[in-house]
Amino acid sequence: MRVSSIPGRRSLATYPFRIRIRAAYGDLDANHHINNVALSRFVEEACASLNMQVFGEDVVVRPSGGVQLLTASVSIDFVAQGHYPGEVVAAAGVAAIGRSSFIYATALFQPERCIAVAQTTLVYARDGAGVPVPQTVRAAMEPWLLRAAA
Repeated sequence: MRVSSIPGRRSLATYPFRIRIRAAYGDLDANHHINNVALSRFVEEACASLNMQVFGEDVVVRPSGGVQLLTASVSIDFVAQGHYPGEVVAAAGVAAIGRSSFIYATALFQPERCIAVAQTTLVYARDGAGVPVPQTVRAAMEPWLLRAAA
């Protein structure tokens, strides 16, 4: 499933999870726009923050011999320029849940104008190998499913 094909990808209302990230002066490129590396970092932070909501902080910040969340792929489309000074709203939601993996859809907005869309595929793993996503995790993800486009 290609997340960019989901209707409403560039609408903030589609995403149930949001965080605000302040753009820093060091995030600028030679043209004084927020650079693509910084935007990629904002996407990563949105995914990590959503993971903490679903799995708890310890799984993300202090992983042990238990659950691992392995990033299998990340795809980002930069659709408009980001500007400094200002904040970026990083919005995310669960787009799909497979047998042992799941996809987060993410978009960045400034203020409500979409500047990037992304999809991240994560593998639910133990000891480095994908295992089926437990029903309890599926239930924890339900509140974070993408909302239907209006």
